[in-house]
Amino acid sequence: MTENNPLQKYFRQPKIYVKLPSKGLYYDPGVLAGDHNSVPIFAMTGMDEIIYKTPDALYSGEATIKVIESCCPYIKDAKQIPSLDVETFIIAIRIATFGENISIDQNCPKCGTENSYDVPLSSLLDYFQTIKFENTITINEELSIKIRPLKYFEMNHYAVENFKLQKTLSQIDDVEVEQQQKYLNDLYSDLAALQLDLFLTSIESVKIGSEAVTDKQLIGQWLENSEREVFQTIKTLFEKNKNEWTLPEQKVQCSACQSNNEISIVLDQSNFFG
Repeated sequence: MTENNPLQKYFRQPKIYVKLPSKGLYYDPGVLAGDHNSVPIFAMTGMDEIIYKTPDALYSGEATIKVIESCCPYIKDAKQIPSLDVETFIIAIRIATFGENISIDQNCPKCGTENSYDVPLSSLLDYFQTIKFENTITINEELSIKIRPLKYFEMNHYAVENFKLQKTLSQIDDVEVEQQQKYLNDLYSDLAALQLDLFLTSIESVKIGSEAVTDKQLIGQWLENSEREVFQTIKTLFEKNKNEWTLPEQKVQCSACQSNNEISIVLDQSNFFG
């Protein structure tokens, strides 16, 4: 039907092409259909913008999923995108739709002056090309762990669940005093279980010498019965990867007092609760 449409030549065309930071790794078959070094990105449609303004779709991550699939024909199932590439898609879509810069407002923390800064988005794309995902955790000479980045739907799931638990924790003052300790114990137990589940999702295998254990149940039993130092070593690398693969704060200068400050940029609107 499309090929017979006389308006076809007026359909949107790719505005930019990007390289994926993941280099095409961590994609399941059929998710990425094309060269990871030259991924075409289209501008958003009017319908895409409407989706991005729908609270339920934002909360579930469905808005980001739909917009990526709309603006990148190479992506056949955006839920399965490795988290390493999500920001690159979102930045590229914003460039294709609104242009190279994003305007960020900030009240100077030193003098209170309201400033507006134009941040070049291409520099953020370049940033993700300079970092590497560390996928091996060495516990000791015999034991090592191989991990993978979360997929987008997994990342969003854990962010939402963590948000719910943190919000519940902030309401502790509303609980009767005699019930607060039990309430806290249950919450911390849920937070610990959530983190353990996140580890299990990300761990592909645990290598013992030349043998690799991939059974999630066996790995889970090991994690639950490992010493604190082992758990902390895993957590440290997870946090290091997370911090490196988060949009870096941008250095700015106040127009009034000339103080040097930093601003944070959040482009994935589904991460407002992250």
